[in-house]
Amino acid sequence: MNNRYKILISGLLLGLVSMMPLALMAAETSATVVASRGTVTAVAGGEERAVGQGDVIFVADQVVTGERSFAVLQFVDGAKVTVRPNSALVIEEYVYNGGDQDAATLSLVEGGLRVITGAMAKTHPENYKVKTPVALMGVRGTEFAVMLCGDQVCDEGEIPDDGLDELLAE
Repeated sequence: MNNRYKILISGLLLGLVSMMPLALMAAETSATVVASRGTVTAVAGGEERAVGQGDVIFVADQVVTGERSFAVLQFVDGAKVTVRPNSALVIEEYVYNGGDQDAATLSLVEGGLRVITGAMAKTHPENYKVKTPVALMGVRGTEFAVMLCGDQVCDEGEIPDDGLDELLAE
């Protein structure tokens, strides 16, 4: 085989191999950051990356916001989740194909979030779950908020002012 064919075959193989991670990542994509402010990172497998508007969030990512920071994530079914300042949210599962196998599990590790549900929670609400260190919540509405106060979920009147409303107004 002459050098020209070896180079051609090597190039084709390299191209195929380099596209494999993209195909794998596309299968795991759960959301896109549609708005953010301040320090927002995604942590997965011990690796941390800064994220901002237009960046992709994957299943198994932990989205972490700093002080006076937030991120709005738009999921594949149209749901929007606002990760409040000083919060950490793990995307444990997010599968949406418009069928019975649709499932979402979001785990709020600390801080708070605001959710406007998408198509999945409307068609299969039993498959849409939010976990906290102290509770597992099934979703039965179209809009809700969860905030952790220490080691428990805050009552509605106890939600501390974390500055999110002010940040969104700026």
